[in-house]
Amino acid sequence: MSGGGMASNVTHERILGTSFQFIYSDEIYRIDIISEKRLRWTRVAGDNAGQSDEETYVFDVLSPETILLTWIEADGLGLSNVLNLRDGTLITHANHGREVFQNKGQHSLDVA
Repeated sequence: MSGGGMASNVTHERILGTSFQFIYSDEIYRIDIISEKRLRWTRVAGDNAGQSDEETYVFDVLSPETILLTWIEADGLGLSNVLNLRDGTLITHANHGREVFQNKGQHSLDVA
């Protein structure tokens, strides 16, 4: 499921109060955009389901249908998430210490 009509007019203000699901092959996260600077992630499926925390994030529009959400978790894991709002694709680049990896998945968007 994609972001539907949001893709052509995406702005930071339009994602406030929304929730995304980040769906990977072995885990699912719910991402709640709670303010202009804060989000809450919750692991809803996979190992350690129920794990959750609130983070400071950065938002950017990369194209009319693509956004970037970036944050660093308390354990030092850095995440940069590229979301295509038109087709629902998700690419996450992550780094922890000197290790980096990419995780591809899908996202769904629920407008609150």
